[in-house]
Amino acid sequence: MAEHLIDIRVVQPGRTTGHYYSQDLDSLRLEKIVYPEASLPFDVCILPTAFTPFDEPFPVLALGDISHPLNTEMEARLLGAVQRGEENPILLAVPSADERSPQCLENLTTNQRAEIVNALNTFRPGEWRWLTNEEVEPHLHVGTKRYRQFQASDKPLQLDPSWKPLHIGRPEPSFAEAERYTAAEYTFYELPYRFQHYVNEHLAPDERILYAARRPAMLSRRKRSLLQREQMQAGVLILTNQRLIQLVELVPPDSANIRYGFHATVGVLERLSQISLQPLESNLILRSEWRAEQGSVAVEWEVPGQTRAALEELVGFLQRFQVNADDCVLRRATVSAPPEVLPALADTASNDPEYSTSLNKRFHNSLIESLMPDEQAYAWALLPEWLDRKQGAQALVVTGQRLLLLPDHSFDVSLSEVATIEYTSSILESSLGVNYTQKGAHHRKTIYFPYPARDSFRDCFEAARRCMAVIAAV
Repeated sequence: MAEHLIDIRVVQPGRTTGHYYSQDLDSLRLEKIVYPEASLPFDVCILPTAFTPFDEPFPVLALGDISHPLNTEMEARLLGAVQRGEENPILLAVPSADERSPQCLENLTTNQRAEIVNALNTFRPGEWRWLTNEEVEPHLHVGTKRYRQFQASDKPLQLDPSWKPLHIGRPEPSFAEAERYTAAEYTFYELPYRFQHYVNEHLAPDERILYAARRPAMLSRRKRSLLQREQMQAGVLILTNQRLIQLVELVPPDSANIRYGFHATVGVLERLSQISLQPLESNLILRSEWRAEQGSVAVEWEVPGQTRAALEELVGFLQRFQVNADDCVLRRATVSAPPEVLPALADTASNDPEYSTSLNKRFHNSLIESLMPDEQAYAWALLPEWLDRKQGAQALVVTGQRLLLLPDHSFDVSLSEVATIEYTSSILESSLGVNYTQKGAHHRKTIYFPYPARDSFRDCFEAARRCMAVIAAV
């Protein structure tokens, strides 16, 4: 069997390591001894030249009797991989310079395999299976191709998001670091892969996760469908330092492992007016109210009764935020500068350049006529004519003050009147929902859009929730 050699870099030493620096050409001097917060039977590394579906380097576990300092680069022999469910595999390798290391996956002893699985289960519990090099090759082929496409696209290098821990495990607080990850941020790796995919796609790089809890699929004690209780799909409740997200799976993955998408309801923390926990038979209801200029909108989240302790902690935290809002660190009302030029509107069902040019010219003129003095557009997205022949082509626009539909302003609402927003991205049905109040009454506008246009509508969703955070609701 031919050797498969890869160049990897250490991002987390598993055991005690020494840090050295070069004093002259003939010697090294010991700078310090670094003790890990949690001992691991491997070093955590990355393979920089192969990307996962999240556009991140493949993770690699470097096995061996010693650990290597942070950022050590080495040539390594690929042994295989471990994989949990549908997730991207974690590669297994040994330094090629270690002549005593295992030469193949079959050479790993039962004790070595048990140590690896036990360490992985401490932060990502589940059923792990072993993959041979032959089984890993297709993943590496796709990952290498994805990396080359990323390089060719001239995309800017993305920094690791603030909410995402790089290290494996849940280390205890250390006074050696200025800021630690929250316990909730380490739970990211315990979520099912499809929920991890949502968090990776939708959380902003500057967000921090303060609370996260998964809700299993369950029967509602409040809602009924015909003669039986309504089945609620699995979901996740996520509190960040910017918003509260109620994320619900639309349909569980089928036997073909197709992810059908999620429905997310989001309230920006600057609009939170009330939060409480109420009993409902054997279940609980987390009820939150979100203020707008002319009223408020309530959102409820039903969960099993055994989650009471965790939800009480969340409610207490947010209630303290309400009492002393001016001093609360959650208030991170920031908005990016509007783009100098909005991206071109694109009809995903048309490849006619003349039509695209005419369409963009028409809506650019309509936008200029619609903007008020000092009003700037942050994002827009096209609702093509074939989506609603009667209505014709429309464009959803998010400015620093409002949401509107061009060209006829059939929907035009101030962001100060918006309480919560919803986003559904699914191959079944995609939509953006706006819950707003006028004259004390709750109104809802649902804007359906084609699934291929999800990126531009997600940009509108993100722009709207950021602008809402800096606009007073009263």
